[in-house]
Amino acid sequence: MTPRPAERLADRFRRLTEGWQWGNRRIVALAAVLLAVLLALTVYRTVAFYQTPGPFTPERQGLCDFHNGIYFPTRAILAGESPYSHAYAAKYPVARQIPFFSPVILVLHAPLAVLPLHLGEAIHHLLQWVMLGCIAILAATAASARRLDVVLVVAAAMASSRAGHVTLFTGYFTFQLVLATLLALRWADRRPWYSAIALMIVASKPTYILPLGFLMLARGNYAALLRGAALSLLGTAATLAPLAYQEGNGSFARGAEVLVDQIAQTQAVHRSMEDESPVFSWTRLDLFAIVAKWRGEDPGDLQHLLVMFVLLAVPMAVLWRRRGANASDGGGGLDSALILTATLVSLYHQSYDALLMVVPVTAILLGIRQPWPRFGLAGRLLLAALLAWPLWNYLSTRMFLLRLDLSPDWVKVMTSLNGLALAAGLVWLCIGGWKYREAESW
Repeated sequence: MTPRPAERLADRFRRLTEGWQWGNRRIVALAAVLLAVLLALTVYRTVAFYQTPGPFTPERQGLCDFHNGIYFPTRAILAGESPYSHAYAAKYPVARQIPFFSPVILVLHAPLAVLPLHLGEAIHHLLQWVMLGCIAILAATAASARRLDVVLVVAAAMASSRAGHVTLFTGYFTFQLVLATLLALRWADRRPWYSAIALMIVASKPTYILPLGFLMLARGNYAALLRGAALSLLGTAATLAPLAYQEGNGSFARGAEVLVDQIAQTQAVHRSMEDESPVFSWTRLDLFAIVAKWRGEDPGDLQHLLVMFVLLAVPMAVLWRRRGANASDGGGGLDSALILTATLVSLYHQSYDALLMVVPVTAILLGIRQPWPRFGLAGRLLLAALLAWPLWNYLSTRMFLLRLDLSPDWVKVMTSLNGLALAAGLVWLCIGGWKYREAESW
């Protein structure tokens, strides 16, 4: 007899919750209250410093990234207009045209973009809470600690972090990228099609998919990568084709040329912003930005890519040596910790991308799964501190830097610490990965 839908749903819920425990109930209560307070304060700050769609003002950034990076670009896509063009920036109440995000990420937000603005904002903010919870659940699972107290502590820690707060405050889609990256790693071996779908979302931002793709290649995740590449190309082509037709006045070839030119122009506009420049940015995490900051010049995109390949060489060699270790470790094992850290260090990334570190830091601190116990308590604490530093380093925010009134050299020091901490953590992970290469239990 075929089970009824309600019975199937109940059975699936039972399997999902199987093995979960409350943990310490006092910690559950305290963490739940703390999380509720942090989320409430974030909502208050978002409303108090809400940015009315239009020109960017640093003093009022509430939901600015939702407006400029999701809502209005998606409305333009649905209307057959290119969000990469100057015409779009002149027509819509946005700060500028968007950089080259794949339109796939915009189409995923189409249900929000068809709603009235304030309703779309509210639903988006609630979905951000849900994704924050999903990342916390994945962190507990990946760390082999299926306990509610761990989930709530991790969620509260994320909400209190610089990266988590900024994501909730400005409405950027970092949670989607982080969650998709973690799931792509977890499913890479066992469910390559699931991993491929996650990679299609990750590919929405080239600075995520480029280093991640090479590192997964070194780990031998060929099926997931090939399928993910196919889905990404199909998704991008399907969403760009109508724009090319429109921009080319009925000619796909001409429209494609126009889109390429628009993307080149919008990238130039994007790079000219102070917080994006590797020389002047106070939010960049990658090692290239630190070198450029101290040299006082930006060599350009080609050199940036060359540096990425140089920085990925050793992590890829370590992953190649460790092939056969549990690849689908969901961020909780050494392989994924190495991949996630190398992704941040090797190519352009901002402070909010440090959310990728939540899962490995949780696993390292708890020290339940191998090989983390072999690092020793002091070693685990120091490694976790290095990887977690960018998450809670509020000293490199614009607000603190302006109030501290530091000299130019001290500003360079303060804004370089995040990237240096991650680079040191990456070196440590490479050494540990080379040393501990046997299969890890999941």
